[in-house]
Amino acid sequence: MMSSYDDQDRETYDRRQEQLLRERMLDGRHENDIISEIMKDYAPEIAMELTLNPDLSENTFRMVLSQLAVSYDEAPMVSADDVEDFDAIITPEIWPKMQQRDLITRGLRECFVRLDWPSSDSVVQEVRYRVIAPGHIVKCIALEGQPDRPGCLTERRMRTRLDEAGKPIRVETFETWDITKEEPVFMIEELDERGDRVDRTGLYLDSDEYPYRDDEGAPIFPYVMYHAQMQDRLWDYKAGIELVRGTLRLAVGFTSWWDAYSNSANPQRVAIDLDLPAGQAQTLSQSRNVETITAGPKTILKFSSQRDGTGRIDTYPPGLSPMDGINALRAYAERLAIFAGLNPGDLVASGSPQSGISIIVSRDGQRRAQAKAEPVNRLGDQQLLSIAARLANAYGGQSLPTDERAYTIEYAQMGLSETERKTLIENLDREAGLGLVSRVTMVRELHPGLDSDEAALAFLVAQKQHENMLADALGELEVEEEDDADIDGALMEISAAREMIRSGSVDRAALDEALLAIVAELGGDDDQPDIEDGEE
Repeated sequence: MMSSYDDQDRETYDRRQEQLLRERMLDGRHENDIISEIMKDYAPEIAMELTLNPDLSENTFRMVLSQLAVSYDEAPMVSADDVEDFDAIITPEIWPKMQQRDLITRGLRECFVRLDWPSSDSVVQEVRYRVIAPGHIVKCIALEGQPDRPGCLTERRMRTRLDEAGKPIRVETFETWDITKEEPVFMIEELDERGDRVDRTGLYLDSDEYPYRDDEGAPIFPYVMYHAQMQDRLWDYKAGIELVRGTLRLAVGFTSWWDAYSNSANPQRVAIDLDLPAGQAQTLSQSRNVETITAGPKTILKFSSQRDGTGRIDTYPPGLSPMDGINALRAYAERLAIFAGLNPGDLVASGSPQSGISIIVSRDGQRRAQAKAEPVNRLGDQQLLSIAARLANAYGGQSLPTDERAYTIEYAQMGLSETERKTLIENLDREAGLGLVSRVTMVRELHPGLDSDEAALAFLVAQKQHENMLADALGELEVEEEDDADIDGALMEISAAREMIRSGSVDRAALDEALLAIVAELGGDDDQPDIEDGEE
């Protein structure tokens, strides 16, 4: 029996809280987090009204990161020596799921992918992949000598099993995999009535054996941990905290802006030397009383004078105009985007009112972010394919390489937009006219995926070969068309000669000329013997 999963060390607790917050923000489930932020920023009387309908329309955290997570928008190309069939490990679901994994990794700094082999023969025999946000990992220990790779972890996940009455129920479980010990450990635990974790592996598996082993009998650890950057530790969950906290504060500011926008249409009024009608007392959560009067633009309020003289009603001017407020929020959002690892020049912010405070990352900024993430993505993908190959070899009868370095992965580069390409071609054309750039340089500029001069030269050679092949094919087509035309002409001449003979009105000179023309059309000698009288 083990202690409750809530009984964790402080660092693990802080890590999970930060990661779960970021996961909620990526999923749009952070309304309560905005409410908590409002309660911290405003007095209870003001916060009470603002928390009734917090604004969720502005999520700079998700807006920026979703534009940067483009590494898997096009499927990478995978190759390995002497391997042609990757169907068992490169499944239709792997690269679409990597899009989700890429977004989580950028936002939460780490992400896990779980691998499994189907236990039923009735389904397609291929590796299954499952993306896991790191906040659901309640325990994680690195391998000795590899501080950035886990060898032991516990995943908190919901499972379905049958209860004592045979009915399916959903239960919270804690699944542990550990290959750091001499004997590998696999265990599934549940919480008992006291909140303690107890071993319930027997309810889910019929055997006590470690579930996954390769062809050599070595245990397979079915998790791959992806990182946002190369590092010598497991966690980097505090990185980018400025963007996270700023996004919550921006949501509070936008909630307040909407309240100010509404109040600017119905400005605050104050009565001087006048008694207001009786208000309605409300008690706040902090046991403080506040008296309010519910009024709208069409409400008629009756006031009475406090003295014989005449009282008056004044109007407070708005503290901030709505447009000034939204421009300030836009500037704050642009400032936050820099903490996503962008340069100021990578942002394309429209000043039009229709754009709101949306942040647009330029394609050049997206390409730089993609190139920066490529080495760490490749490292994780190679590890993923290696583990998948061990599973496929052991349980699917495959013969795939298990060495991580055996897999070559080429990621598709984001191309130029039409506007970018047009501008680039015009600039290169001017520079080429001045003799400032070579064809190799021009090709590399127009095709960012060609990352070396050798690749650009190979591209140019291939293009020239294609042009030569096209020219040869067109030449053969023209010859065939000429031959067809000659045959068509000969057939027409033969038809005319037959018609002359059939009609009986044979013009000897015309017939000789037609026969000679037919012979010439068919490629015969021009010097043909004359046709004797009486010959047909």
